[in-house]
Amino acid sequence: MRPSLRQVRHVHRFRQVDREGFAKRSLAPALALAFVVGVAAVAACSGADSPPPDATPTSTLIPEGPAGSGLNTKLPCDVQALLENRCIGCHSGNSPPPLLTYADLVAPSRSNPQKTMAQVAVERLRSATSPMPPPPAAPPAEDEIVAFENWVKAGTKSGTPCTPPVVDAGAPGTTNPTVPLVCTSGQMWTGQESDREPEMHPGGACNTCHQVKGGPNFRIAGTVYPTLHEPDDCMGVDPRGGPLVVIVTDARNRDFQIPVQEGGNFSLPLQIAPPFKARVRNFVSDKVREMKGSVTSGDCNACHTGQGKNGAPGRIMAP
Repeated sequence: MRPSLRQVRHVHRFRQVDREGFAKRSLAPALALAFVVGVAAVAACSGADSPPPDATPTSTLIPEGPAGSGLNTKLPCDVQALLENRCIGCHSGNSPPPLLTYADLVAPSRSNPQKTMAQVAVERLRSATSPMPPPPAAPPAEDEIVAFENWVKAGTKSGTPCTPPVVDAGAPGTTNPTVPLVCTSGQMWTGQESDREPEMHPGGACNTCHQVKGGPNFRIAGTVYPTLHEPDDCMGVDPRGGPLVVIVTDARNRDFQIPVQEGGNFSLPLQIAPPFKARVRNFVSDKVREMKGSVTSGDCNACHTGQGKNGAPGRIMAP
């Protein structure tokens, strides 16, 4: 017998747990949080302000690449995460100037060559009259700005790779771009963006869209599908067929349980320490599908596209 939607909502509450599995904080049901403009900020658990352990690999053999690629940006993890989750939706071309690599950030500013792009970026992040990102996008959270600001004050030093290149072996399949996309559910999202529905734009890169069009600042957001190759706006898994949760483990070894909504979408507004790993668990069967490797970008669908990008073989698949 399938659980009712009310039962699913009861089971799927945000919980932050430690590695022994003890709940540290129980929050309101995520249905009230997902994809709603003006979502209230939720305080992180105790110890969130303490510095995370050094999770940076020492290998220098990882090829260099831009933010969002999974390659070596030569940037600290929290700086790389800020660029990926809050900036590259606009700053990935020539105009506005790119903010994708260490070289981009230490280059002279176009508006004031006496300062670096990073120094001007801090000023714009703090500006009340010319903020970055500009409206309607919401500004980054204070902890994101402080991390970037502290890096600039410390001299914008380059670092070793934040994360190794990710090959997501958790979902078998091919990254062949000729593989046809099939909407397994047979249902496409046809709503209006202004409605801010929890199931809006399944399969789309949530954070990238919100950087341009406005919307809540999610630390993690994506869509779970029953198969690997599904088109954008196709409705994903129905959690009433077996409650699903996305479990994210951050650099402080904390677990965040994120319920999967109707349509397959999931999101997390809480502060987390990058890099992090993720896995999807079915509460009924207790089956788990785990991502191999760790990442700094919480914009899951930016890589987990219908054909897959940056090492992802395709969509995030339910176990």
